[in-house]
Amino acid sequence: MTNDSMQSNTPVEFLDVLTVADMCVDLVLTGDVRPRFHQIEQIIENYELELGGSANIFACQLVKLGAKVGVIGRVGQDVFGEFVLQKLRAIGVETSRVSQHPSFKTGLGVALADPQDRAILTYLGTIDAVQPQEFPPEVSRVCRHWHIASYFLLRSLLGHWRDWVRRCKGAGLTVSLDVNWDPENRWEGVSGLLPFVDIFFPNETEAMSITGETDALKAAQSLSSFGPLVVVKCGKEGAIALKGNKRWEIHPCEVDSRPVTVVDSIGAGDNFDAGFIRAWLLGRSIDECLTLGHRCAVASLDSAGGIRGQWQESFH
Repeated sequence: MTNDSMQSNTPVEFLDVLTVADMCVDLVLTGDVRPRFHQIEQIIENYELELGGSANIFACQLVKLGAKVGVIGRVGQDVFGEFVLQKLRAIGVETSRVSQHPSFKTGLGVALADPQDRAILTYLGTIDAVQPQEFPPEVSRVCRHWHIASYFLLRSLLGHWRDWVRRCKGAGLTVSLDVNWDPENRWEGVSGLLPFVDIFFPNETEAMSITGETDALKAAQSLSSFGPLVVVKCGKEGAIALKGNKRWEIHPCEVDSRPVTVVDSIGAGDNFDAGFIRAWLLGRSIDECLTLGHRCAVASLDSAGGIRGQWQESFH
């Protein structure tokens, strides 16, 4: 990486979780409008600039739950790149494996959000800049758990994940996967990874898209046949977890009695993943994992973006 400026070459402490980050910032626009061409100008209510990327949101929430978490990634030598690094470091995410690269612009997601949905335009830039040779050669000396986020956006790594997760499992690590949305709507390659994954975190739309099923439970059953614990996030309906013939469910009314103010749902699924993983790595029951995942997801709903409203509580 002759053109890369590494942030730090200092050895770091052993991590609970390491992940490849889809490095970007989120520009979140809010207002009851829909984009229109022909030079039509419309007024929005507000905007927020926030740290983006599913893996970054996941990592930040895990740190706020007391975990030691690092990210691998690249940012541009630009204002957004500095913004990303400052945010990650301020929260406590380990960034020694993040480099700045003059040939890339930092990734950007522009979201027009309302409380129930959002439309997203993404500029990939550094989101898809990490190469396999940047993975740690002796991963068992670095971390105990590997998380894959934004599987379909990390296009440069699509052909490498199967060998890598097999290597992680051989080294004694546990592995989790959240594919997020497939912009090409093809949903290929996931089933080949699942036998080597401990926990798979699709939402109900993703689960049905991958399997072709029209029911979230049937989709979860199909995915669990490959071996992992499958946790299907069902939005305001809660979540379903399946492993073999065992099944767990969480319904929001069982956890929260207070009304939830929804600003946007950006990062809610990633925050759920972080809560679940934190409890799971601590050896908690699946019911407890679902509860913490749910709390983290709900906490993020009342603030713009996926970072500001994150659940803060140290678990040991």
